[in-house]
Amino acid sequence: MSNAPVPPAAQRTFLGHPLGLYVLFFTEMWERFCYYGMRALLMLYMINYFKWSQKDASTVYKVYTSMVYVTPILGGFLADRYLGNRWAVVIGAILMAIGQFMMAFDEYNIFFTALIFLIVGNGFFKPNMSTQVGRLYPANDGRRDAAYTIFYMGINLGAFLAPLACGWLADNTVGGYHSGFVLAGFGMLFALVIYLLGQPLIQEIDPNQPGLTPPPADTPSTPAAPPASDRPLTEAEASQTPSALGGLNALVPPLLYLLAFGLLAFAPVYYLVQPEAARASAFWDGLMLAIGGVCLGLMGYVCSDVKNGVRDRVLAILILGVFVMFFWGAFEQAGNVLNVWADKNTNRYLWKPMEAPPLYPEVAEEAPKAAGDTTEPVRPTTFERFATMFTLKPAKDDKQQTWGEYFEGFFNPVTTTSFQSINALAIFVIAPIFAWMWIALDRRKMQPSIPMKMVLGLVFMSMSVAIMIEGARQEDRVTRTGFADAVPAGVVVQDGVVGHKDKGGAFEPFHAGRLTLKDGTLTALGVVPDTERDRIVEQTAPEAFRKALDELTEKAKAIDGQGVKSASVTLAAVPAGFEMKYAGLKRSEVAWDAETRTLTAYQPLRDRERKGLLVAAGEPGFRKAIDTLYVDSGTFRVSSWWLFWSYILATLGELCLSPVGLSMVSKLAPVKYATMLMGVWLLTSAFGNFAAGAAGEVWGTVAPFTFFLYLTGIVAAAAVVLLVLVPLLNRAMHGVK
Repeated sequence: MSNAPVPPAAQRTFLGHPLGLYVLFFTEMWERFCYYGMRALLMLYMINYFKWSQKDASTVYKVYTSMVYVTPILGGFLADRYLGNRWAVVIGAILMAIGQFMMAFDEYNIFFTALIFLIVGNGFFKPNMSTQVGRLYPANDGRRDAAYTIFYMGINLGAFLAPLACGWLADNTVGGYHSGFVLAGFGMLFALVIYLLGQPLIQEIDPNQPGLTPPPADTPSTPAAPPASDRPLTEAEASQTPSALGGLNALVPPLLYLLAFGLLAFAPVYYLVQPEAARASAFWDGLMLAIGGVCLGLMGYVCSDVKNGVRDRVLAILILGVFVMFFWGAFEQAGNVLNVWADKNTNRYLWKPMEAPPLYPEVAEEAPKAAGDTTEPVRPTTFERFATMFTLKPAKDDKQQTWGEYFEGFFNPVTTTSFQSINALAIFVIAPIFAWMWIALDRRKMQPSIPMKMVLGLVFMSMSVAIMIEGARQEDRVTRTGFADAVPAGVVVQDGVVGHKDKGGAFEPFHAGRLTLKDGTLTALGVVPDTERDRIVEQTAPEAFRKALDELTEKAKAIDGQGVKSASVTLAAVPAGFEMKYAGLKRSEVAWDAETRTLTAYQPLRDRERKGLLVAAGEPGFRKAIDTLYVDSGTFRVSSWWLFWSYILATLGELCLSPVGLSMVSKLAPVKYATMLMGVWLLTSAFGNFAAGAAGEVWGTVAPFTFFLYLTGIVAAAAVVLLVLVPLLNRAMHGVK
């Protein structure tokens, strides 16, 4: 796969741009389809299918989304030194496609391996695609900015289509979430095929070609150089210009080294002091602290090698990077908290009345076992799973739908993931307006400075979260039902708040403390989602049943599908009100024989199967009361307009802040360290995604109103602090606007 450069005249063009740009456009479009399709489903898959807690799912989410932005630094290094851009892209595409297809399997070890493939593959792919766009043009070619704009549209086209398509498959096909993941995998294969077939058209320009150079200095058309007061200082001029910090400028390198050392020293200590149960999550927290320490060390090294105004500029990059992390920490709730809010707390019916939430989990129908049939259910092979994965689920009433009914059903309800397409669609509509607006303001000498644009980005982001405060307030309504029986074992009522004891013996409230029991009345505030209902009910399963389930779990570990195909346990006593419909399991996964009181597993049992069986064995009176709250509170799901406007405001913030960042680094960074500082800047997205996941870990432990209020306050406070620093940062940039 040759990277041999060609002269500009040898390139074939379309609409003024090399044909290779359009190859890269569609390659990137399908790769982003892959990424955003995966991201749209990931949290929903973990909490709805795996039945993990919000905290555990958010931990996985924060590690995955942050590492996706860390590995491109290594991928870019390997491409520059050994592989070249093209081979790096091919390797990354193959790894990501494998990872997506592995997501079709629900075994935990395969799931985590798939995430590793996706992270590493993205590290190879992401940095090298962007680099190739620039290499299609000679130096100083005026078409380059337009090329990146076209390329950026490809990113957003993929980001728009993926949540719609993958989410629809997840809701409407037999394969469920796995169908959506596989479609994302096909998207990655499309990207790879387009890239390979388009290789003859991706013709990189000889870097020694002069390109579109300005006219000679002695021609009449050459404008006079603007005075230093009206233009950014050159790097040489800035190095001779006194610092905007005065004498404090000299303290910057040692202070950064001290902070770097502190973070690097604290990271292992933080990990070691955590209890054993929290070590897995603490490892990643410690790793990100260490990465932060390395970044500060690199910034200290750069600052120690430059001086005066140049050092000011490097410090400005660092300070703005810190505030950008607050933005991404809130913005990336799109795939986490806001995704869950759309699924559990939003009325997604656009023009039909909202239906009551289903009492039992949806399970693909299997033929009932005939009387006297002693054959064991047969689990589908891998080929059979893939062959039937995209089969549409039958209509609820088994009637043939008309096209009008099908169209109406498409929007009633809309898929949970479709809300994540709003941001990409808004960028298509609003980005040209912003581009025109900045130019118009610049002509009038009114364009905001870079720091001020970032303040505006944070302000819009705080408004985006603030609008959800009112949505949460409307959701926070009261549902009541009577329950005068004794509180079942496993449930604890403390000062009227219903909860349970965690593994450490500490009281943990259900439903973020919004479920109370007083004077024979159970009261819930806000929507009680199905996941919370199950979490509550499973605590009431009898201890004898838990022990039998532990025994079955241990026996089922030996199931390999070859020599050992099943494992069984006979219950000494059937729990009162035991109802397998609550478990949401197929007979080919776990079967129940009421006559012999036997539970039979045909696969190893994980959280999903265990929790489903515990809900089936829950205390029937308490389960009925919680079911009443679950169904009645479902009417409190709030309008989808809250999410819509939240995403629009977030997009406005993104357009103020995100495009400015890369341009700002290229203008402020010393030439000698431009690549290093660009890599450090890109890590702000990694830290922002990590912060987003960390915030998601507390979702469900505090009321939604409180969560959005705190998040709004944090982002707004960051905007205020940055606003105060704007004059200093403007001076520290020494003319860069």
